[in-house]
Amino acid sequence: MYLTGVNIGGFLSQAKLIKKHLDNFITEKDIEYIKSWGFNVIRLPVDYMLFENDKKPFIYDENKLKYIDRVINWCVKNDITLILDLHKAPGHSFSYKERDKNDIWNKKSKNRERFLKIWEYLSQKYKKYGSELVFEILNEPVADDDNEWNKLAEETIKIIRKNDNSRYIIIESNKWGHCDKFKKLKKFDDDKIIYSFHYYDPIIVTHQLAEWTSFYMHNIYRQKVKYPGKPEGIEQAKKKLEKKDKHFLIFFKNQDKKWNKKELEKILIPVLKFRDKNKVNVLCGEFGTNVKADPQTRINWTDDIIKLFKENEISYTYWNYKNMDFGLWDFTEKYKDNPNYNNKRLDENILKILQSGIKK
Repeated sequence: MYLTGVNIGGFLSQAKLIKKHLDNFITEKDIEYIKSWGFNVIRLPVDYMLFENDKKPFIYDENKLKYIDRVINWCVKNDITLILDLHKAPGHSFSYKERDKNDIWNKKSKNRERFLKIWEYLSQKYKKYGSELVFEILNEPVADDDNEWNKLAEETIKIIRKNDNSRYIIIESNKWGHCDKFKKLKKFDDDKIIYSFHYYDPIIVTHQLAEWTSFYMHNIYRQKVKYPGKPEGIEQAKKKLEKKDKHFLIFFKNQDKKWNKKELEKILIPVLKFRDKNKVNVLCGEFGTNVKADPQTRINWTDDIIKLFKENEISYTYWNYKNMDFGLWDFTEKYKDNPNYNNKRLDENILKILQSGIKK
């Protein structure tokens, strides 16, 4: 299995889920574009709030679920695999401002029960589809204890399997899908599991000047950074970050070095060891460098990571198709004069690099 494609984030997740947006942000034409570019997979992030209200838990809005249904059908029509990713779940968020409230790890919490019921429901609703639909049970888990995530993932797999024995299920590593957490990730007794990670190293390159990161919000690191090269002031930033957001320190581990393709490959070692030992499929569900990076840095980093994925036969879905600070397309006012985009608001350079990873 070798999947190459994009995320369509900012549509059913991390957005104002109002009718005008839902009806217009992504249409069948977008799926046709992605297919015409040669990709064979789309990852569709979905926030639970699309179809379940916190005030009315365990009740699912079929009218809102139709937005998922139509994307599935568009993908089936265009012969593209769809990954249905539960991006935000009851009791779980990966974002800095929300994750301290996570209670999904508590076995007695109502939110954990809601999470499991969602997957019971979705696995029943979509069991009519074949291999063209893949489930990703939770985006970027941030459990304090790795085993808490392993246990919840195993419980969720069992619930899905009551309704669907054959569907591929994606399980991501803990701590935002960090590669190093593959050392603690469980190999499940199920041959239809794809093991996933996200790749945003070095974080001060990929997320340079990103307003939502803790190192930016606390004014710890706000610098333009070039790749390849050695970023300045990493160790000092790490010490400051430890006082503000110790959980995010995993992204600052061993960052004080000259970054190049060889160093990027070292980050992948835990993933490759896990894959080869267990003979399983792996996927990079998200990766990219935001458009505040200069064009050559964005090109250099993306080119190196795509070469590594192709050399190591790692499937990938780029973050992101449209907008969201990383987009191939960007139609926001924020980046109307950004040098990464041409006059059609398309980053042709990154698109060509992503296409170079496609197997002919």
